[in-house]
Amino acid sequence: MEFRPLHRDFGVEVLGFDLQHGGTRDEIAVLREAYDRHHLLLFRKGGRVSADRHVEIAGWFGPPAPIANDADGSLVTVLQNEEAAGRLELPFHSDLTYTADPIDAICLHAIAVPEGGSSTTFVSSAAAWDKLPAALQAELADKTLRHFYNSRLMVADWPSFAAEHPVRLAHPRTGRPILFVTENHAERILEMDAARSRAVIEELFGVLYAPEARYQHWWELDDLVMWDNLAIQHARTEEAHPRSGKRALQRVALARVGFHELLERARAAEAV
Repeated sequence: MEFRPLHRDFGVEVLGFDLQHGGTRDEIAVLREAYDRHHLLLFRKGGRVSADRHVEIAGWFGPPAPIANDADGSLVTVLQNEEAAGRLELPFHSDLTYTADPIDAICLHAIAVPEGGSSTTFVSSAAAWDKLPAALQAELADKTLRHFYNSRLMVADWPSFAAEHPVRLAHPRTGRPILFVTENHAERILEMDAARSRAVIEELFGVLYAPEARYQHWWELDDLVMWDNLAIQHARTEEAHPRSGKRALQRVALARVGFHELLERARAAEAV
């Protein structure tokens, strides 16, 4: 097994692994080590992966285990561009940072790709922290960010979500510091006044989303991408409109709490 870098800061393509039948104890150990080091793994030309196999592969990178995040309790869902969630442009984010229990990891498998191409863009929040000036790192080391999402802009009967997390998040497994600030959900650094908070957040965005910090992944049919949702942010930088062709990404998530439990928590909090 070999690993080809995708970006100087993060991400590797896995070469010489049988996506259909591989998965010995030794192979999984090597993949987990690469995952912890690079935070994003790309498997290409491995063929169509069944839903059960997709869950099995994603599970190698836990705990936590794959978890249901839809109302039907399925471990596997499909993001497709016939629906808003799979079509609309999305700013950079890590999934569910606006809750107390963000998703730990995401695994997407391309089951339909338009002829004109379609992409997802990634950046490393871990690498971004390392790039901050020492003085700014020291200033932010004990600060807290409020993450906010007004879900009613998308779904009328959902509540708004809000959660507070350290700006400098220590990765729960590796301890590596992560700049836990996202374009889509950062609202306020609580220990700063509004003006200073906004200025610092804009400075952090400049580091996080600099053109050279991005890896734009152009999907090929049957691609499977596994990434650490805490250390990596992703974005859909342009609308994936159905008129350009069908786009469908089969999805498995590793998480400690299912989304519908988080939804009920948010409803309860809003009712208080």
